[in-house]
Amino acid sequence: MTRIGFADHLFLRMHHGIGNPVFNQLVWWFQDRLPSAALDSFHRNLSAGLLSRTVSAPVLPTARHRWTASADALPIDRASVPIDPSVIRCWAEQRISEDIDPERGLGWQLSTAPVVGGGTVLSLVCSHMVADGAATIAAVRQANRDTASVSSADLGVEPSVVRGIVDDVSDSVAQMKPIASWAASKLVSTVRGGDATPPAPAREKPRRSDVEANIEAWSPPYVVVECPAAEWNAAAAEWGGTSNSLLIGVLTAVSEAAGRAQPGDELRWSLPYSTRDIDDVSANSTKIVPVSVPVTSAEDRDLTRIRKASKTAFVDFAARQAAGEGGSTAAAIPLPLVQMLPDVVVSRLPQPSDGSEGLCSSLGRLPDDVTTLGGIRARSVAARATFHGADAAFARTLGGGSTAWATETADSVTITVHGMDPDRMTSDEQMREIVADVLRRWKITCRFW
Repeated sequence: MTRIGFADHLFLRMHHGIGNPVFNQLVWWFQDRLPSAALDSFHRNLSAGLLSRTVSAPVLPTARHRWTASADALPIDRASVPIDPSVIRCWAEQRISEDIDPERGLGWQLSTAPVVGGGTVLSLVCSHMVADGAATIAAVRQANRDTASVSSADLGVEPSVVRGIVDDVSDSVAQMKPIASWAASKLVSTVRGGDATPPAPAREKPRRSDVEANIEAWSPPYVVVECPAAEWNAAAAEWGGTSNSLLIGVLTAVSEAAGRAQPGDELRWSLPYSTRDIDDVSANSTKIVPVSVPVTSAEDRDLTRIRKASKTAFVDFAARQAAGEGGSTAAAIPLPLVQMLPDVVVSRLPQPSDGSEGLCSSLGRLPDDVTTLGGIRARSVAARATFHGADAAFARTLGGGSTAWATETADSVTITVHGMDPDRMTSDEQMREIVADVLRRWKITCRFW
C-alpha cells in the first residue's frame, strides 16, 4: 500500500470535475505491421506494471488516498480496417476514452490500427493521475524488457479495515506535522505584526493583439509535426542552442506569430524536469522549472539567450532543491492541508496561476526499448498531455498560449502542439500554417500528421 502524492491528488480531483481530466498519450507510427504476439506481450507486461494501479479513499478523511495494485486492465482496442495516414491524428484523438478511470483500476489503454499502404499506429493513453510523462516512459521500458525490475505488486494490496485505520492514523499524524509548523509560523508572524518581506515586483505582461472573442464552438487545436532529426539538431547547433532551446524558441515564435506577444516582450515557459529512476514507483514526480525568454523578430534566430536563460533557471532550481526551499512557506497554505480538504472546498478556492505562456516539454532522444516493439523500430513517436473535453471557457481560465512536447527517434524529431488560446489559436489549419512558417525560419522541413 502506497500513499498518493499531492500532484496525484490534483489530477484525481480533475477526474471529479474540478477542471478537466488530463490524459497522457504516446503514439507510435511504424512503417511495418506489428506482430500480434508482440502486442499481446506488451499489453500483458503493461498490465503487470506500475500503470496498473487503483486509487482508493482512506477511512479517515485526514489521511491520504492509497495506491494499490490493480488486477484489471482494459483490453487492446484493435481496429480491423486500415486507416488512412491523413487521419492518424484524428484516430489518436479518439483514443481518449472515459472508460479510463484510475478509481476502477483502469487507468490506461492500449490501441492499435493498421495503416493504408502498410504499417501500424499504436496508442498508449493513461490518466495523468496514474503516470506523468517520465513515469509513462518508464512503464513502457519496463514492459519492453524480458524481466521487469518493478511491478504493480510493489504498490501493495488493499489493507484490512483495522490495518487501514491504523495506517490512516499514522499517515494523518505525519501530515499534521508540517501543518502545525505552518500554523505556528503564521501565529508568530501575526504577533510580530506581519511578514516584513516585500512582495515580488509584478512581471510585465506581454502585449497581445486585440481580437474579438471567439464565440464559435472550439476545442484546442492539435498539431503533430515531424522534422528530420539531422536538420533539427543542425539548426540548434548553428544558432548557438540545443534541442531544448530550439524547442523553446519555436514555441516562443509561435506565440508571437499568433498575436500573444510582440518583439521586446518576455514570455515565461514551464519546463518539466525529472530525475526519475526507472525503478521509481511514484506516479507523478516531475518538477516544473519556469524559464523566461525574450520574444524576438522573425529575422532573429539566435538561441544563445534562450540557452543561457534555461541554464540559469535550472541551476537556480537545483540550488533551491538542495537547500530544501521547494516546499511550503509561512505565506502559503501547506500542501498536506490542501490535500486534506474535500473536493467541495477545493473547488471554491482560487486556482493559482504562475503566468506561464504554456508547457514546453522535451523528452529527448528516446531509448531503443521505447522506440522498438517486437523487433520493429518506429518511424516516429508523438507524445502529449491533453485536457479531455476542454472548451473555450476552460481554456480562458488557464490563460496560456500553447503547450508542446518533443521526442526524438533515430531519424525524426516529432513535436505535438496544442493551442490553448481560443481567440488567437482558432483551428488546426491555422496552427499548422504558423508552425510550418516558424520552422522555415530555421530552415527545417517538416510534414504533418
